[in-house]
Amino acid sequence: MDEHLSALVHILDKQHIRYFLLTDFEADFDARDVDLYVHPDCQYDFEQILQQTGWFLRKEPPHHFNHHFYYSPDLAVFLDVKYGLTFAKAKDKCCTYLAADSAMGRVIRNGKGVYRPSGLDALLLYAAHLAFKERGKLEEKHRNYLTFYLKTYQHEVSPQDNKLLEDLHDWALHFFPDGVDELQRLLRPYFEQQHLRMVRKKPRFNYGFGLKILFIGTDGAGKTTLIEAVGKKINLKTRKLYLGMGENGWTSPLTKRLYQAKVSRKPFSKLLNLFRNLVVLPAEFMLRILPVQLKAKYAIVLIDRFPGSILLRNSRLTQLYRAILPKPDLVFFLYADPEVLVNRKPNESTLERSKKEVIKFRKVAETVSAGHYIPIDTASLTIAEARDQIISEIYKNAKVHAALLTSPLP
Repeated sequence: MDEHLSALVHILDKQHIRYFLLTDFEADFDARDVDLYVHPDCQYDFEQILQQTGWFLRKEPPHHFNHHFYYSPDLAVFLDVKYGLTFAKAKDKCCTYLAADSAMGRVIRNGKGVYRPSGLDALLLYAAHLAFKERGKLEEKHRNYLTFYLKTYQHEVSPQDNKLLEDLHDWALHFFPDGVDELQRLLRPYFEQQHLRMVRKKPRFNYGFGLKILFIGTDGAGKTTLIEAVGKKINLKTRKLYLGMGENGWTSPLTKRLYQAKVSRKPFSKLLNLFRNLVVLPAEFMLRILPVQLKAKYAIVLIDRFPGSILLRNSRLTQLYRAILPKPDLVFFLYADPEVLVNRKPNESTLERSKKEVIKFRKVAETVSAGHYIPIDTASLTIAEARDQIISEIYKNAKVHAALLTSPLP
């Protein structure tokens, strides 16, 4: 278990805070995303403990009113906390577990010493997690969890409830994942139907950038691979922005054709080149940037590539691009030995070109970051090692806390 989560559980027990896990009852914590129920009478004391031990509250309001999001001091653990056993069924409808008070009196410690609901409570609450409209698309792992809990907790359930267990098992086999109406029907006797506003009005735009992170490097350095790996593991919301000029990523085939167009006659070639760099490419970048900027106020923006050759010039054209492009808060220069880079993409580069590109993009990183870029040798690290090093640097950045997080009870 993560050290901060372990310390929090110890303090909760010591301070007699009533809580239990709402999912992942056996506490694998592989995803570091922990769903927790805290008794409403303990909310104030719980948040005081979080504040005193350095936990953070996510600045972006949750989509559902009954969720509260917190991060550990090292941002490695994400808590999704409820202060009531209520599940949003629709925008203004919800279902509340009828045995909420008695469920707290039946809690059991799992193998890691964390409280979980017992038997029937665990099965009904996990089924409700799947049945009601608080999550996205159901995945195969959810069916696996449900069938595992049905088998594991069967001995904790009264024989009179065996029919319900059979029905839940039948649903997992034959109705999953689309038959949530059938699952809601099975759960109806155990939940009170209420008319309450459960869903926060979603803003059309969250204009701005939370934290802008630029990845620069030559072909074969692993930019796209690492951006994908970071986006999957990091416990903060991310958005991706491609600012390269390769074959993919263009907003339309027309702008791509205009930028790649060539003419043989020299006077026209110069005019076309001027048109490309003054009109086509700036307009293309603005069309890519604007949709991300409209929705990235509470997100980390992972930027794949920058127009390095243009930024290294000292001209009015450079000033134009600097005005258009987002200024990165953190710059990672991904590199490797040129021979390694050529071996990774033998059909796209030569040793001589690769050497020049490494020098060029190091200069771009130096220029864009004012000398404060972070070099990552992707030849000496595995993808996982490089990913974790990058995430560690992101978590250290002061702007993460200023833009995305705030302390509980500010």
